[in-house]
Amino acid sequence: MPEAGIGIEPFFLEGARGPLFCLHLSPITPLPRGSLLYLHPFAEEMHKSRRMAALQARALAQNGFAVLQVDLTGCGDSAGDFGDAAWTGWLDDAQRAHDWLRQKTTRPVTLWGLRTGALLAAELACQLPDVQGLLLWQPVADGSLFLNQFLRIKLASEMLTDGQSRTGTKELLAQLDGGQSVEVGGYLLSPAMARELGSRKL
Repeated sequence: MPEAGIGIEPFFLEGARGPLFCLHLSPITPLPRGSLLYLHPFAEEMHKSRRMAALQARALAQNGFAVLQVDLTGCGDSAGDFGDAAWTGWLDDAQRAHDWLRQKTTRPVTLWGLRTGALLAAELACQLPDVQGLLLWQPVADGSLFLNQFLRIKLASEMLTDGQSRTGTKELLAQLDGGQSVEVGGYLLSPAMARELGSRKL
C-alpha cells in the first residue's frame, strides 16, 4: 500500500537482454528536490540488503527525493539468469535506468551504490556528463579482492559439507580462466563476469 506523501511505481524497463524490474519512489510534490539511482550489490548480498535499501529509499522519498531501484539483468525480478550476466551488460542496464530517471524528473541524478553497486556507480559516473554526485555505501574498491572473497564462499560450503575443501581459490580462478563457470552459493559465476569484475578498481 502506498505510504502517505509517496508515490510508488513498479514497472519494467526494456533492457538489452530483456525487461528490467524497477521500482520508482517519488514525493508527491510538483518537483522533487533531487533524484537518486540505486545500484544493488552482488549475488546474495543483494537479497540480504534489499530491506535496508527499501527502507532508505522510502526515507529519501519522504524527504523530497525521487529514487529509482533497478534489478540488473539476471538479478531479482529482471530477465535473464545470473550465469549469463556480464559487468558491461550491467553498465548498460544502469545507463538505461539513469536515462529513464533523468527524463522523468528532469533533475541531475545522484548514483547510489552499495558494495559492488558502488563500483558500478563510480564507473558509470565516468561515462555520464551530468551525474550530480555519488553516494557509496561500503564500496568494493578492488574487484579482484572481492572476487576472491566471493569464491571463498564455495570453499567454506565444502568445508561445512565434507569437513574439508576439495579446491582452493587458485583452482577456481584457473577453472574460470579456462572458460568454465563456477557455482558459488547457488549463483553461477561465468568466466566473463569473473574477468570483468576482477579487472575493476574504484
